Amino acid sequence: MSKQGDMLKTVIIDDESTAREAMTHMIEIYGDNKLEVVGYGDSVKGGIAAINKHAPDLVMLDIKMPDGTGFEVLDAFGDIDFDVIFVTAYEQYALKAFKFAALYYILKPIDPEEFKSAVERTTNNRENKALNMQVKTMMEYMHQPQKDDKKIVLRSINSIHLVYVSDIVRAESDRNYSRFFFINDPPVTVAKSLRNFIDVLKEYGFIRVHQSHLINVNHIKKYLKNDYMVVMNDQSQVPVSFRKRDFLLRQFEEL
Repeated sequence: MSKQGDMLKTVIIDDESTAREAMTHMIEIYGDNKLEVVGYGDSVKGGIAAINKHAPDLVMLDIKMPDGTGFEVLDAFGDIDFDVIFVTAYEQYALKAFKFAALYYILKPIDPEEFKSAVERTTNNRENKALNMQVKTMMEYMHQPQKDDKKIVLRSINSIHLVYVSDIVRAESDRNYSRFFFINDPPVTVAKSLRNFIDVLKEYGFIRVHQSHLINVNHIKKYLKNDYMVVMNDQSQVPVSFRKRDFLLRQFEEL
C-alpha cells in the first residue's frame, strides 16, 4: 500500500477498451494528481492477474464482463487490502444494493463530475478494511431483496457500521448529514443527506413524515393528533408536517 500523501497505484478492470481509455483520461484530468494508473485488466482472469502483479491501492472495477463479474475478481483475494470504485451500467434496482452497502460507484456513461466526486470520496475515506463486509452486504441484498433481517451499511465520520434495518427507529436530517437512532444503541451520524436513504428504505416500512424526519412505522408507539407528533418506541417525539398527516393516518390503517 502507498504511504499517505503518495499517489495511489490504480488498476482499471473493464472489458471495453473505450471505457478503460475514458477512465485513464479522466484520471489524468480529474484525478488531482492523486492516482497513478499502473495496470489494466479486460476480464475477470485478467483483472486478477493485474491486481496480483501491481498490488494496487485502488481498483476501478467493471461489474459485468464476458467471463464473469467484478465480484468474482474480489472473491479471489479473500481479505481485500485495496479500495474499490465500481463502474457500472446496472439498472436502478441494483443501484439500491450499492447504497445499502455504502459502496462507491460510477454510472456508465461516465460523468466527469461524478467521477471526480467518487475519487475524492475514496481518497479522503480510505477504509478498505470494511470492503469485505460491504461487498457481502450488497450481494445479500441482490440475492435476497425481501429478506426480513436485512442489513445496511452506515458510514459515520470515523467508522463503518453494519446494522439491521429493523433496528433503526428513525432518522433525522441535519443539513448535509443524517442521524440514525436505534432502540439499544447510540445514534450514528452519516455524511449524507436524508434524501439518499428515502428510496432505499421505503420498501422496508420507512416513511418521511416531515422534511427532516424519516421513521420506521414498525417502531411507532402512538400518534398525538392534537400535537401532530408521533411517539416512537424509544420515547422520542417526531413532528408530522401538515402535508403528511393524512398519509400517516393511512399507514395506521394498513398496519
